[in-house]
Amino acid sequence: MTRLSSLLLLAAAACWAAEPGFAPLFDGTSLAGWSVLPRENAEGRWIVTDSVLTAEGRPGSLATDGQYGDFDLRLEWKIAPLGNTGVFYRVPETGNPVNDAIEYQVADNERPASRKHPDRRCGAAYGLYTPTEDAARPPGEWNALRILARGPQIEHWLNGRRVASFEIGSEDFLRRVAASKFAKHPAFAKARLGRIVLQDHGGRVAFRNVRIRTLD
Repeated sequence: MTRLSSLLLLAAAACWAAEPGFAPLFDGTSLAGWSVLPRENAEGRWIVTDSVLTAEGRPGSLATDGQYGDFDLRLEWKIAPLGNTGVFYRVPETGNPVNDAIEYQVADNERPASRKHPDRRCGAAYGLYTPTEDAARPPGEWNALRILARGPQIEHWLNGRRVASFEIGSEDFLRRVAASKFAKHPAFAKARLGRIVLQDHGGRVAFRNVRIRTLD
């Protein structure tokens, strides 16, 4: 191990020690614990540089090997101007994240789709719940994501602000699903245990400090 790698791991360990109960999902040096999901016409790869995960080209989304039910997930991300991607959770092992799981929307709110559709703005539960405020920092700056999942109760946080809160299976949730594209996918949001997926949407996005506290 190089001196730089050792210093990075020590810094990460200090960070995790300050957050009792959290364990790293990304070790800062490799893709250990993750698998790349297949996609059509895949090209490029996920790379690790200076403890940062970046999709180079269109390699496919990145999924944890482990599955999580109730959890507190935290990570940092930054995106290019007009960029768009997402973080999916409770993704069934053999499921399609886009059709079967809720997406925490990661996006530049100035992109046309986000300006037109409020439920595609940063921090939204994509296609369902609009964030209560624009708490995102500009493209190119790091943002802090938090997803808190306790049974059916879900919270999306962005840069220390809770921007979405909802209950899976509630009357309100089911009404929104019925009016969305997810109405055609009977498995949507049914899993109570699944993988965390960092989406490859073809744009420049970076992730770091990915860690989780299980609440089961």
